[in-house]
Parts: sequence; structure tokens; C-alpha cells
Amino acid sequence: MHSGIFHINKHTNATIDVDTAYSYKAFTDDLRHRISTETTIKGQFYKMILDSFSKHPELEGRLTAEEAIKYPDILELVYAVISPAIVNEQDYYWGIGSAIPGEVIYSTNGFYKFIKAYHEYKNSIINQDKAHFKNRQEDFFYRLILEKLYRISSDLRNDVIYTQMDEARHLEKYFQIRIDTTYVQVTPKQPLPELNPELIEQFLHENAGHEIFCDLIPMDMFTVTGFSLITVEDITAQHSIDKIKLALVNDSANTAELFAEVGHHLQTLTNHSSIEFSLLPFLKVNGNLVLQTEECFGSVLMNAFSVSKVSDEKYNATLKDYIKNPRAVFYNEIKEGKIKDNLSLESLHKAGIVAYAVLPVYYSRQLTGVLEIYSRKNVIHFERLLSKLEAAVPLLSQLLHNSIEQFNARIQNVIKEKFTRLQKSVEWKFNEAAWDYIRAKDSGKRQKEIDSVSFRDVYPLYGAVDIRNSTHKRNEALQQDLDYILTHAVQTLSALSKLKPKATYARQIKQLNRWKNRIGVQITDNDEMHIRTFVQEDIHPLLDKLKDSGAEASKLIENYFEQIDEHIGEGFARRRDLESSMSLINRSLNSFFESAQHDLQRIYPSYFEKFRTDGVEYDVYAGQEIAPAVPFTPAHVHKFRKWQLTSMIEIVKLTAGLKAKMRCKLDTTQLIFVHANPIDICFRKDERRFDVEGAYNIRYEVVKKRIDKVFIKGTEERLTQPGMIAIVYFDEAEADEFISYIDEARKQKLISGKTQFHDLESLQGVTGLKALRVKVNLKG
Repeated sequence: MHSGIFHINKHTNATIDVDTAYSYKAFTDDLRHRISTETTIKGQFYKMILDSFSKHPELEGRLTAEEAIKYPDILELVYAVISPAIVNEQDYYWGIGSAIPGEVIYSTNGFYKFIKAYHEYKNSIINQDKAHFKNRQEDFFYRLILEKLYRISSDLRNDVIYTQMDEARHLEKYFQIRIDTTYVQVTPKQPLPELNPELIEQFLHENAGHEIFCDLIPMDMFTVTGFSLITVEDITAQHSIDKIKLALVNDSANTAELFAEVGHHLQTLTNHSSIEFSLLPFLKVNGNLVLQTEECFGSVLMNAFSVSKVSDEKYNATLKDYIKNPRAVFYNEIKEGKIKDNLSLESLHKAGIVAYAVLPVYYSRQLTGVLEIYSRKNVIHFERLLSKLEAAVPLLSQLLHNSIEQFNARIQNVIKEKFTRLQKSVEWKFNEAAWDYIRAKDSGKRQKEIDSVSFRDVYPLYGAVDIRNSTHKRNEALQQDLDYILTHAVQTLSALSKLKPKATYARQIKQLNRWKNRIGVQITDNDEMHIRTFVQEDIHPLLDKLKDSGAEASKLIENYFEQIDEHIGEGFARRRDLESSMSLINRSLNSFFESAQHDLQRIYPSYFEKFRTDGVEYDVYAGQEIAPAVPFTPAHVHKFRKWQLTSMIEIVKLTAGLKAKMRCKLDTTQLIFVHANPIDICFRKDERRFDVEGAYNIRYEVVKKRIDKVFIKGTEERLTQPGMIAIVYFDEAEADEFISYIDEARKQKLISGKTQFHDLESLQGVTGLKALRVKVNLKG
């Protein structure tokens, strides 16, 4: 054991000005308590120690460091009580220090050598300069005050991580110094002032407000006595694992840098700088393995193949054979005699690798890639190594899975960036285009711009299902909810005023009533924003401050916050009911159209896209250029249009059937637009979507955008009505086709009543529109 005064930090004069002293009072009090409750032989041991202390009553008073070290037997007894029974003090880093960390008076030899080594290594201690060390002491002191005197759990932040470079191996080792303040007592010299909760929160969570604390509760206002217990633990293994976990969520690094970083952490974990690690994810495009990517460039085997000029076909075949039979393979030493007829070992040997292993890595039972372990210098004894790597394997599994997901996302991002969201009928084409683009980019070739994709002479089909009066209902629900919240806030503040007569909240109540009166007439988006800001920044902080002013006040405030809870409170009930009902409709429509896509593809390969509004709109494009290998005929167009009518009949029944489940009863309207002639569509890279091409074709898009709220000519009646299907067209021939489908549906009792024919009002840039409208028989 080492007895003598030394400092954790070399800057011995960088200590805060606090009235502090050593004392064993808290320790002996703890022993007395333990004796009163201990039923094992430990009780006798504690009595023996307490007897030793009783011979020196001055130990329960104030002691300087110089006085404290004059009792080596006492210090040894403290060590005997607190340290594990079976421990080698050369390997156990433990010490007794001042109440405010910084000074040590007694320690194990292992602890003393550890600190001494740090003093000799100039970059050893994080933030070891004078200013940082003093700031850390101040922070520790005020957190100690909050915990000991204000009973506020403060997370003392007394665990400090130290790093040490192993010069021989060029690897970091990490240690954590933990400080236990169990035997530290803080005594105020005068009554404690109340502290503003906001100031405390700012200090604890933002590490700000030191200056205000120094003014409110200056350091010279307290006496700090006792001693702290200091332990040092080697956390290299856990810290390496934590570093790998941190790398997993590092979105800023590219995959190659990330794999290299993880490889270094694995070296630190295993404590072997001569052993290297690399990761090889199995990436695929359309089911085919791809290797010319940044994710694979770090693989030692891929680099060895490159050095040996192995053809793409050969190393693809090598990996395909491994994927068929994945297994752990170990080569402790790659010698001339072992490499014959083994392409991988020959290439590794030429690249200077003397030992190599490959381990399959799985994610959810799916092979995601391999971990490569190798050395350019030494033979590797893998048995010892694998046990150290065990804790890292799940993280490597996640990392390889993430790299595959990110690669797939890169493919999809190129598609979305350069094209748009695509269906499976054409997705293969864009996968190949995206892969060509990425391959050129990764190989350093000059990137070419992806050409626009066009489809000519395709037949468009458009339909829309809209939730009727959704905007009005949303405003109405918002108005009712805000009125409830404002009313409840007024009632709560009024009740609190009665509990605390001297307090007045007249200003807040007056403003709340002003908002109530305003939204009673009309509400705008701007009003909602201002009300939300006022309530959150003015009312809620006030209520938070009043929570601790008494049980009755606390109950009132708790009830208020329960009522305005977004998930369960009455203050959001109308909006929740509306959103729940709208969500029910939209989920059902999305599910319907997802299923309907399969029906459409059975008619003919087609491009289908739906758009979420307050309801759902869809576009379907079908034609010979969508699927060049499949002949396209007029019969396909007729089948698509018949599907439009039958699908809308199903939707009317579907949404009507949902009403019983809706808290807010909503209706839907159904609209079909018929365009007789084929059009051209082209992907617009600037707008990142498919659009019609050509002046004549643009008229189709204009009509689509303007007919959702069109009125019947000469009336104030909207064309679209709940329970009905409206079909808009220009030419009578288009109507005749749909009339035949309607007559067929009527025979099946799916349609009731007569078919209505209407001329529609002129729209901006659009005249001559006509429509027919039919009522769906909900009982049919």
C-alpha cells in the first residue's frame, strides 16, 4: 500500500476555494448503523474496527491531509472494510482522497503507479489543463450540493475516462476513474435559499448557470468534510464495444471509412495491433453479387485478387461457392505448401498476408457477409482471439446489414433522384440504369447524365376518391378542441387563484378569454400557431412552477395536463376522432389499391401510381412501350376502363361500411376521368416525376387538376356526391363505352336508379366537359 499525499492532476494549485477537511465521522456513523443491523460475523469485524477508531476520537473531527496520513493503521482498516476480501492490491486500483476530488492520501500500489504513469505521459488525461480541471471541480461541487442538501439527483459526473497509448502496440487503453462520495458530508453555514427549478434544469442538462449558482450559493457558504473513495477500472474492452456502437449510428462517415474505424476498434478490443480486420458485405443487384463498390474495397481478399489480377468472373465464382456453403475457415500460417490450387490463398500470399481467417456473419439467420481476420507479420492463434471478439459479433452483424440496406438505398435513391417511384413492371430497367451509374461513380469514371425515360402512346386512366368537406371538418374539430383547451386553462388558473389569494393570473386569463372569443367566430392557421405559442410559452411554464405549491394545486395542474395530452386528453378528442376516421378511410383505400394493382397487372403490365390527398388519387398508364414483349390491343383498354367502374363501386361500398367504425362520420366522393386517345409521358428530372409530354397531351393534365370540385352547368350543385360515381368525358363515344358497363352493373343490382347525364360548367382553359353520374346500390 502507498501512504502519502499526491494529486490526480499535476496542476496541484488548480483547486477550488472550499472549506474542506478530512473526517471519519460519516464512516463511523455508517459502521454503527451496520452493527445494529448486521447478523453475520461481519458485525464483530465492524465492532473491532469501531473500537480502533474509539481510541482516536479526533478522527471524527476535522483533519488536514497531513494529519490524516499520521494514522496508517486506520487507513488500512478503511481499506479492509471497503475493498473486496480477495484482491491483489498490485492489480487493484483504489484510493482514499479528499472530499472534493483531486488529492489522494492513501492508495494501493497499483493505483499510485497508474497515476504516476499518467503524470509522465503528457497527453494522458483528458482536459488536464488548469482551467478545465478547476471547472470540473466546480461542476462536481455544485452537483454535490444539489444531491446532498437539496435531494436532487444530479448525476455527479464523477466518472472520468482516461486514455493511455500503448507505445509498443500503438493501441489505446481506456480507464475509468470512479469517485464514491458516500462518506462526504456537506454542511451549510447559513439557511439554504430556494433555487429556481429552471436554473437547476439549465445547470444539470445544459451545463450552464455556474455564475448564478456562485452568487446564490457561494462556495464559502458550505463546509465539506469526509473523504471520497476512488477506483480505477480498465474499460478498454467495453469502451471498444461502445465505440463500435457509436460507429453504427454515424451517418456522416462513408462505409469504407466506417469499416476501417471498426477494424481499429477491434484491434483495441483484442489488444493486437499486428492483427487486422476487414468486413465484406454481400451486396446484390437483381440477385447478382456485386463487388466493385466502396463497401467492398476494404476487403483484404478483394484487394489480394486485384493485386493478382484475378478476373471478375473467377472471384465472383469463388464467393458464390462460399455463399453456397458458408463456414469459418482458418489459416494460422499461409505457407508455400498450402497455397497450391487455392486461388484465395495464392492471392493472399502474393499480397503479403501470412495468416488469414474468414468468419460468416448472419443477421436474422440471413448471411450478410464475412469478417476477415489477417496478419501481415505473425502467425495467429485464433482460439484465443475469438473469445475476445464474441461481444462484437452482434454489432458486426448489424453493421453489415446496415451496409446492405444503405447500398440498396443508394440504388433506390438514384432511381428516385433520377426517375421516380417505379412499379415492378419496369423496375428492372431502372435497377440496371442505377447500377451502371453507381459503378461508373465508384470506379472514378466521369459520370454521364442519365437520359430521360419516355413512354409514347400510352392510355391514361385517372380516378379520385375524396373525403367530402375534409377541410371544413378539420377546422371545426380544431376550433372545438382549442375552445376546450382555452376554457380548461381559464378554469385551472381561476381555481389556483382561489387557493393562493395573493397570486393573480388576471393577465393570462384575460388573454385566454380573448382567444376564446376570437376562435368562436372564425379560426385561421395563424390563430392556431399564436394560441399554441401562448399556451406553451406563457401558461405551461407558469403551471410547472406552481406544481409544488401544494397537493390541491398539484392535482389541479395534473388534471389540466392530462386533459390536453395529445394522445388521451379531451383537448385533442375532436381532432383525434377526425384523424382516426380519415386514417381509417385512407388505410382502407391504400390497402384496396395495393391489392388492385395485382388485378391491373393481370390485365396488362402497366404503370400505376397513387397519391395521398384527403383521400386517394391514382394514375394508370398502359401501352405497348410499357411492356414491349407483350402485344397490346384495344381489348386491354376496355378491360382497364371496366375495372375503373367496378373498383369505384367496391370503394363506395367499402367506405360506406366503414362508417360504423368512425367516431367522426365521413363520406367519400368518387370520380373517373375518361381520355379517349393515347398520350406521351416523360420523366421530368427537374420535377422528379412522370409528366405528360406535348402541347395536346398537357390538356389532359389540366382537366385532371380542375374537375374535382366542378359544378353542374347552370346549378350550384357539385358533380361529385357521396354514394355516387361521376364519370367525366369529352366525347359521346367515351360515354357509350361506360354506359354498357353501367348497364351490366345495373343488371347485377350494383347500380340503382337511372343514369344521369350532365353538362359541366366551363373551367379555366377547359370547355365542353360532360359527365354521367350513377348511384351505387349499397344493398346490392
